[in-house]
Amino acid sequence: MEKYLYFSEGGGANATTEAAMYPVSSFLGVEPESATTTRIYFKSPMNNDTAAGAVKGDFIEVTHADTHAVAAGHRVRVIAQAMAEACNAGPHADGSSIAVIDVDNSIYLGGIADIIGDASFGITVNLDS
Repeated sequence: MEKYLYFSEGGGANATTEAAMYPVSSFLGVEPESATTTRIYFKSPMNNDTAAGAVKGDFIEVTHADTHAVAAGHRVRVIAQAMAEACNAGPHADGSSIAVIDVDNSIYLGGIADIIGDASFGITVNLDS
């Protein structure tokens, strides 16, 4: 049975782009967009998957502190590890939804809970539309 990953950005999850849930099989990867933003990519459920011939897809953008020059490393590593944990969640999570970042309910998976104190922390849901 498929597992699903849930994200909400804190707007009450009652309007387009305030929340999203994707099957684990749609997860594409995690990539630093800049020193202060990391993107979590998913295959888009829409038919608009291409933009100028390139796959665009949906992404969750996480804004965080610039930590690339500290011993602990960039926040992208923390976010990538949380995504690996979510995608590989044990049998207790089969067929269920796993809240990765749920700002509305103050739920943060794994090490993400340790970075929510960043002054710039936040997420945006970006749909391929």
